[in-house]
Amino acid sequence: MNGRCILCLAWPAIVAWGFAARGDDRTVLVFAAASTSNALDEIRTEFSKTAGVRVEASYAASSTLARQIAYGADADLFLSADTAWADHVAGKGLVAARKDLLGNRLVVVAPVDSPLKLAKAEDLLAPAVEHLALGDPEAVPAGKYAKAALTKLELWSRLKEKVVPAADVRHALGYVETGAAEAAVVYATDAAVSKRVRVAFELPATLTPPIRYPLLLLKHGQGRTAAESFYRYLSSPAALKVFQKFGFQILTEPAGKK
Repeated sequence: MNGRCILCLAWPAIVAWGFAARGDDRTVLVFAAASTSNALDEIRTEFSKTAGVRVEASYAASSTLARQIAYGADADLFLSADTAWADHVAGKGLVAARKDLLGNRLVVVAPVDSPLKLAKAEDLLAPAVEHLALGDPEAVPAGKYAKAALTKLELWSRLKEKVVPAADVRHALGYVETGAAEAAVVYATDAAVSKRVRVAFELPATLTPPIRYPLLLLKHGQGRTAAESFYRYLSSPAALKVFQKFGFQILTEPAGKK
């Protein structure tokens, strides 16, 4: 699976989030949208240090991950980049608990040293913009949002021949970083972690449905102390602070607050 990595750091005691090491209940598998990778890696590293839990993560487009879960992948949690793919998994009867965790914004990026003057969406029509990278607009949430925005601006029919569809939003960002595309529509959080692109402009939030990241505790993780503990931890003040640091909007009340 794409972007899979493993952390295993021991701690001998029961921690505040309710995890007590027992048997083989020491591993959590999280399927998460590619755009969350930097923040989630930091969060699960800290959780692993304090909880003695091995947290594995598989990052890809939400569409890819949702299909894998529907086909029987043994994920415990799913952090999706849009509600439609979360609904797809829920429709299969695979969800034990759910909350809207995060929000995001769309921006247009160009190489940091690009001389292109991009200030508004209409500027993407310029002949100098030969390739516009997006997540696959038929499946990848960031691409679907981008298509919705450009359609509302009555630009999609004129821009679609320039579109380079990517497997996920990080691949779209990579096309600009490597010079394979002159511009891309990505999440603001993706642009923030790259030193090789600059934000040309932000697309107004009114052009798309709300960009929400639902967090799902899957039936596979239900009743497993480690999985349920990490599900709660992802809405803890400590975890939400990391998500905020990486530019995400917080949509849930921090755990423990009344």
